[in-house]
Amino acid sequence: MLKNISIFNTIFNDAPQPWQIGFQDSAAPGFTGIVELHNTIFFYLVVISVGVFWVLGSIIYYYNSKKSPIVHKYLNHGIDVPFQKCFKFNNLNNLNYIRFYSTTPSSHVNSIKFYEDAYSMKNSIILDNKNKSGIYKWTNKLTNDIYIGQSVELAKRFIRYFNLSYLRNRAKRVISRALIKYGYSNFSLEILEYCDIADLTEREQYYFDKLNPKYNTLKIAGSSSGHKLTEETKTKISQSLKGIYVKEKSALYGRTHTEETKALMALKKSNENNPLYGKTHSEETKELIRQKSLGRKHSEETLLKLSASRGYLVYIHEKCDSEGFNLIGSFVSIRRAAKFLGISHNTVRLYINSGQIFKDRYKFTGGTPK
Repeated sequence: MLKNISIFNTIFNDAPQPWQIGFQDSAAPGFTGIVELHNTIFFYLVVISVGVFWVLGSIIYYYNSKKSPIVHKYLNHGIDVPFQKCFKFNNLNNLNYIRFYSTTPSSHVNSIKFYEDAYSMKNSIILDNKNKSGIYKWTNKLTNDIYIGQSVELAKRFIRYFNLSYLRNRAKRVISRALIKYGYSNFSLEILEYCDIADLTEREQYYFDKLNPKYNTLKIAGSSSGHKLTEETKTKISQSLKGIYVKEKSALYGRTHTEETKALMALKKSNENNPLYGKTHSEETKELIRQKSLGRKHSEETLLKLSASRGYLVYIHEKCDSEGFNLIGSFVSIRRAAKFLGISHNTVRLYINSGQIFKDRYKFTGGTPK
């Protein structure tokens, strides 16, 4: 009787059963691997789904300015951006000029536009300020030093600022050296106000007096033309730039002037255009030049170049029975030819002038270098 009760019988699921939950028993190693892969994939899908829904739930919960008033760029929008206007535009018709990029500008004055990262936002900086004139401010986020400037065409001015060649050519300006040294990403840019071209100098002077910008060496608004640097300032600039733009960093590195350019340069500095034209060194200057030259040692390469440019080329031919004379060497001076044979340079000069054969073996010829 107990044999008829299924609980005491062994059930073999070698074949699929109606309404079974899992896979049928595998009869081959390949199918066993497929079943294990299926179980593993679904395990990780469950884990990923739990994580994704947890993140979505957190975002939905924290996306609320009342529950989380502190600005957080990953969790919520933060508080409302305050509305500010330029003193020049006091009516609602000019709202298209107003745009904000941060709720925490770095200055104590209200600005029209604020760009936190000048490098990443340079395209917006140029597009937003096209065909506009106004006052702008650079702020070093590391040192908090600022620079105030004006421009009748802000977009063009900023295009020049983002050109490293332009900055290097104007390295005497403090703001240019600062942008090169710290990088654009460490500077924020603000448009303090848009105003008419006629009011630029007046408004720039207003911000000079109020903010006292450190990067502005001139504290009077307007053009810096006609301003002469003191000798102390020139010395400081020279010392700070010494050894920077050399070799590969030099603007003329790897370039050579054409013969036409060399001729024009020589012509430009000839006769009256030469700064030393009609001048003679004093005895004191000559003595200083002589003292400076004492003890100076030229390299072997330099000595060869000097001899080649100012010396007397000498060719030594050796007598051969069958072929006459063969050239065995050329020298940049008589002294070097004499040293090669271990004789006096006067002997070489004598045989060059006479055309005779030295010891019935060597023949000397020479001439000035071309």
